[in-house]
Amino acid sequence: MGTYPTSPRAAFLAWCQAHAPVFTANAANIGLTPAQATAFVNGVTAAVNAGLAQEQARQDYRVATEETTGAFTDLRGLAGDTVRTIRAFAENAAKPSTVYNLAQIPPPAAPSPAPPPAQPTDLTVELGASSGELTLRWKASNPAGTQGTAYIVRRKLPAEGAFTFVGVTGEKRFVDTTLFAGPDSVQYTVQGQRADSTGPVSEVFTVNFGRLPGGGLTASVQESRTRQPTLAA
Repeated sequence: MGTYPTSPRAAFLAWCQAHAPVFTANAANIGLTPAQATAFVNGVTAAVNAGLAQEQARQDYRVATEETTGAFTDLRGLAGDTVRTIRAFAENAAKPSTVYNLAQIPPPAAPSPAPPPAQPTDLTVELGASSGELTLRWKASNPAGTQGTAYIVRRKLPAEGAFTFVGVTGEKRFVDTTLFAGPDSVQYTVQGQRADSTGPVSEVFTVNFGRLPGGGLTASVQESRTRQPTLAA
Protein backbone atom coordinates (compact mmCIF):
# COMPACT_ATOMS: atom_id res chain seq x y z
CA MET A 1 0.00 0.00 0.00
CA GLY A 2 1.33 3.50 -0.84
CA THR A 3 1.90 6.31 1.56
CA TYR A 4 -1.47 7.78 0.71
CA PRO A 5 -4.46 6.47 -1.29
CA THR A 6 -4.77 7.89 -4.77
CA SER A 7 -8.31 6.59 -5.27
CA PRO A 8 -11.10 6.90 -4.68
CA ARG A 9 -11.04 10.66 -4.52
CA ALA A 10 -12.90 10.73 -1.20
CA ALA A 11 -10.24 8.60 0.49
CA PHE A 12 -7.42 10.71 -0.96
CA LEU A 13 -9.09 13.95 0.12
CA ALA A 14 -9.69 12.61 3.65
CA TRP A 15 -5.99 11.74 3.95
CA CYS A 16 -4.98 15.21 2.78
CA GLN A 17 -7.41 16.92 5.14
CA ALA A 18 -6.11 14.90 8.06
CA HIS A 19 -2.45 15.68 7.24
CA ALA A 20 -2.80 19.40 6.40
CA PRO A 21 -2.74 20.56 10.05
CA VAL A 22 0.02 18.06 10.86
CA PHE A 23 2.25 19.38 8.07
CA THR A 24 1.58 22.99 9.14
CA ALA A 25 2.24 22.40 12.83
CA ASN A 26 5.42 20.42 12.27
CA ALA A 27 6.71 22.06 9.10
CA ALA A 28 10.21 22.89 10.39
CA ASN A 29 10.66 19.48 12.02
CA ILE A 30 9.65 17.52 8.89
CA GLY A 31 11.64 19.50 6.36
CA LEU A 32 8.90 21.82 5.01
CA THR A 33 9.05 25.57 4.74
CA PRO A 34 6.08 27.55 5.98
CA ALA A 35 5.27 28.39 2.36
CA GLN A 36 5.22 24.70 1.39
CA ALA A 37 2.96 23.82 4.30
CA THR A 38 0.64 26.71 3.45
CA ALA A 39 0.57 25.68 -0.20
CA PHE A 40 -0.51 22.17 0.83
CA VAL A 41 -3.30 23.58 3.02
CA ASN A 42 -4.46 25.82 0.18
CA GLY A 43 -4.43 22.88 -2.20
CA VAL A 44 -6.66 20.88 0.16
CA THR A 45 -9.03 23.81 0.46
CA ALA A 46 -9.15 24.26 -3.31
CA ALA A 47 -9.92 20.55 -3.83
CA VAL A 48 -12.71 20.64 -1.24
CA ASN A 49 -14.22 23.74 -2.82
CA ALA A 50 -13.92 22.26 -6.32
CA GLY A 51 -15.69 19.10 -5.17
CA LEU A 52 -18.50 21.12 -3.60
CA ALA A 53 -18.81 23.19 -6.76
CA GLN A 54 -18.94 20.03 -8.87
CA GLU A 55 -21.72 18.55 -6.71
CA GLN A 56 -23.61 21.82 -6.89
CA ALA A 57 -23.20 21.79 -10.65
CA ARG A 58 -24.65 18.26 -10.75
CA GLN A 59 -27.65 19.39 -8.71
CA ASP A 60 -28.07 22.47 -10.91
CA TYR A 61 -27.90 20.27 -14.02
CA ARG A 62 -30.61 17.94 -12.70
CA VAL A 63 -32.84 20.87 -11.85
CA ALA A 64 -32.19 22.54 -15.21
CA THR A 65 -32.93 19.27 -17.04
CA GLU A 66 -36.24 18.82 -15.21
CA GLU A 67 -37.19 22.44 -15.83
CA THR A 68 -36.29 22.17 -19.52
CA THR A 69 -38.26 18.94 -19.92
CA GLY A 70 -41.27 20.52 -18.22
CA ALA A 71 -41.01 23.67 -20.34
CA PHE A 72 -40.92 21.66 -23.58
CA THR A 73 -43.87 19.54 -22.43
CA ASP A 74 -45.86 22.70 -21.73
CA LEU A 75 -44.81 24.18 -25.07
CA ARG A 76 -45.91 21.07 -26.97
CA GLY A 77 -49.32 21.35 -25.34
CA LEU A 78 -49.54 25.05 -26.20
CA ALA A 79 -48.45 24.40 -29.78
CA GLY A 80 -51.11 21.70 -30.18
CA ASP A 81 -53.85 23.90 -28.71
CA THR A 82 -52.78 26.88 -30.82
CA VAL A 83 -52.70 24.93 -34.09
CA ARG A 84 -56.06 23.29 -33.35
CA THR A 85 -57.60 26.72 -32.69
CA ILE A 86 -56.19 28.10 -35.96
CA ARG A 87 -57.40 25.05 -37.93
CA ALA A 88 -60.89 25.34 -36.45
CA PHE A 89 -60.98 29.04 -37.37
CA ALA A 90 -59.68 28.30 -40.87
CA GLU A 91 -62.24 25.57 -41.57
CA ASN A 92 -65.03 28.00 -40.73
CA ALA A 93 -63.54 30.81 -42.81
CA ALA A 94 -64.76 31.69 -46.30
CA LYS A 95 -61.31 30.91 -47.68
CA PRO A 96 -59.40 28.52 -45.40
CA SER A 97 -56.21 28.72 -47.47
CA THR A 98 -55.83 32.41 -46.60
CA VAL A 99 -55.83 31.63 -42.88
CA TYR A 100 -53.33 28.78 -43.29
CA ASN A 101 -51.02 30.97 -45.36
CA LEU A 102 -51.16 33.79 -42.80
CA ALA A 103 -50.41 31.36 -39.96
CA GLN A 104 -47.72 29.67 -42.06
CA ILE A 105 -49.00 26.21 -41.24
CA PRO A 106 -50.05 23.56 -43.80
CA PRO A 107 -53.73 22.72 -44.25
CA PRO A 108 -54.85 19.26 -43.10
CA ALA A 109 -53.87 16.51 -45.49
CA ALA A 110 -56.72 14.93 -47.41
CA PRO A 111 -57.67 11.61 -45.79
CA SER A 112 -56.34 8.56 -47.58
CA PRO A 113 -59.02 6.38 -49.10
CA ALA A 114 -59.77 3.30 -47.05
CA PRO A 115 -58.71 -0.03 -48.52
CA PRO A 116 -61.45 -1.97 -50.32
CA PRO A 117 -63.50 -4.61 -48.51
CA ALA A 118 -61.76 -7.90 -47.86
CA GLN A 119 -62.27 -10.94 -50.04
CA PRO A 120 -64.89 -13.26 -48.49
CA THR A 121 -63.60 -16.72 -47.57
CA ASP A 122 -64.57 -19.88 -45.70
CA LEU A 123 -68.14 -20.21 -46.94
CA THR A 124 -70.40 -22.55 -45.01
CA VAL A 125 -73.95 -23.59 -45.84
CA GLU A 126 -76.98 -24.72 -43.92
CA LEU A 127 -79.87 -26.41 -45.66
CA GLY A 128 -83.30 -25.75 -44.19
CA ALA A 129 -84.89 -29.13 -43.42
CA SER A 130 -88.43 -28.01 -44.13
CA SER A 131 -88.04 -24.95 -46.35
CA GLY A 132 -85.16 -26.18 -48.50
CA GLU A 133 -83.67 -22.69 -48.31
CA LEU A 134 -79.91 -22.44 -48.36
CA THR A 135 -78.25 -20.18 -45.75
CA LEU A 136 -74.75 -19.06 -46.71
CA ARG A 137 -72.22 -17.74 -44.19
CA TRP A 138 -68.67 -16.48 -44.78
CA LYS A 139 -65.75 -14.67 -43.19
CA ALA A 140 -64.25 -11.30 -44.17
CA SER A 141 -61.78 -9.23 -42.14
CA ASN A 142 -62.53 -5.77 -43.43
CA PRO A 143 -60.08 -2.85 -42.94
CA ALA A 144 -60.18 -1.17 -39.53
CA GLY A 145 -62.28 1.96 -39.32
CA THR A 146 -64.54 1.05 -42.23
CA GLN A 147 -68.25 0.43 -42.05
CA GLY A 148 -71.23 0.09 -44.32
CA THR A 149 -69.94 -2.97 -46.17
CA ALA A 150 -72.58 -4.86 -48.13
CA TYR A 151 -72.10 -8.22 -49.82
CA ILE A 152 -73.25 -9.05 -53.33
CA VAL A 153 -74.14 -12.70 -53.79
CA ARG A 154 -74.09 -14.27 -57.24
CA ARG A 155 -75.11 -17.77 -58.25
CA LYS A 156 -74.60 -20.12 -61.17
CA LEU A 157 -76.58 -23.28 -61.84
CA PRO A 158 -75.07 -26.16 -63.85
CA ALA A 159 -76.96 -25.21 -67.00
CA GLU A 160 -75.99 -21.53 -66.82
CA GLY A 161 -72.92 -20.03 -68.45
CA ALA A 162 -72.34 -17.11 -66.10
CA PHE A 163 -72.96 -16.03 -62.54
CA THR A 164 -76.06 -13.93 -61.99
CA PHE A 165 -77.02 -11.59 -59.17
CA VAL A 166 -79.29 -13.17 -56.55
CA GLY A 167 -79.19 -10.66 -53.73
CA VAL A 168 -77.28 -8.32 -51.44
CA THR A 169 -76.93 -8.33 -47.65
CA GLY A 170 -75.39 -6.15 -44.98
CA GLU A 171 -74.40 -9.20 -42.94
CA LYS A 172 -71.94 -12.02 -43.49
CA ARG A 173 -74.84 -14.33 -44.23
CA PHE A 174 -77.41 -14.69 -46.94
CA VAL A 175 -80.50 -16.84 -47.33
CA ASP A 176 -81.11 -17.97 -50.89
CA THR A 177 -84.89 -18.25 -51.10
CA THR A 178 -84.96 -18.56 -54.90
CA LEU A 179 -83.09 -21.83 -55.27
CA PHE A 180 -85.41 -24.61 -56.36
CA ALA A 181 -84.69 -28.25 -55.69
CA GLY A 182 -83.36 -30.25 -58.59
CA PRO A 183 -79.68 -29.60 -59.41
CA ASP A 184 -76.97 -31.73 -57.83
CA SER A 185 -74.84 -28.64 -57.23
CA VAL A 186 -74.87 -24.88 -57.39
CA GLN A 187 -72.04 -22.34 -57.35
CA TYR A 188 -71.81 -19.04 -55.51
CA THR A 189 -69.51 -16.04 -55.30
CA VAL A 190 -69.58 -13.27 -52.71
CA GLN A 191 -68.16 -9.77 -53.15
CA GLY A 192 -67.85 -6.99 -50.59
CA GLN A 193 -68.83 -3.46 -51.58
CA ARG A 194 -68.90 -0.04 -49.97
CA ALA A 195 -70.05 3.29 -51.31
CA ASP A 196 -66.48 4.22 -52.21
CA SER A 197 -64.95 0.92 -53.33
CA THR A 198 -65.54 -2.68 -54.34
CA GLY A 199 -63.54 -5.60 -53.00
CA PRO A 200 -62.34 -8.69 -54.84
CA VAL A 201 -64.75 -11.42 -55.76
CA SER A 202 -64.44 -14.53 -53.63
CA GLU A 203 -63.28 -17.82 -55.04
CA VAL A 204 -66.05 -19.96 -56.48
CA PHE A 205 -67.89 -21.91 -53.79
CA THR A 206 -69.53 -25.06 -55.09
CA VAL A 207 -72.39 -26.41 -52.98
CA ASN A 208 -72.96 -30.13 -53.57
CA PHE A 209 -76.25 -31.72 -52.62
CA GLY A 210 -76.71 -35.31 -51.47
CA ARG A 211 -79.53 -37.48 -50.23
CA LEU A 212 -79.95 -39.05 -46.85
CA PRO A 213 -81.68 -42.34 -46.18
CA GLY A 214 -85.37 -41.60 -46.10
CA GLY A 215 -85.21 -38.85 -48.71
CA GLY A 216 -83.61 -35.98 -46.81
CA LEU A 217 -81.05 -33.66 -48.46
CA THR A 218 -77.58 -32.63 -47.35
CA ALA A 219 -75.36 -29.83 -48.59
CA SER A 220 -71.58 -29.40 -48.46
CA VAL A 221 -69.22 -26.73 -49.79
CA GLN A 222 -66.11 -26.99 -51.91
CA GLU A 223 -63.98 -23.91 -52.55
CA SER A 224 -62.53 -23.76 -56.06
CA ARG A 225 -59.26 -21.81 -56.21
CA THR A 226 -59.28 -21.22 -59.93
CA ARG A 227 -59.60 -18.23 -62.22
CA GLN A 228 -62.17 -15.56 -61.43
CA PRO A 229 -65.72 -16.47 -62.48
CA THR A 230 -67.50 -15.00 -65.48
CA LEU A 231 -70.27 -12.64 -64.41
CA ALA A 232 -73.45 -12.07 -66.36
CA ALA A 233 -73.66 -8.77 -68.20
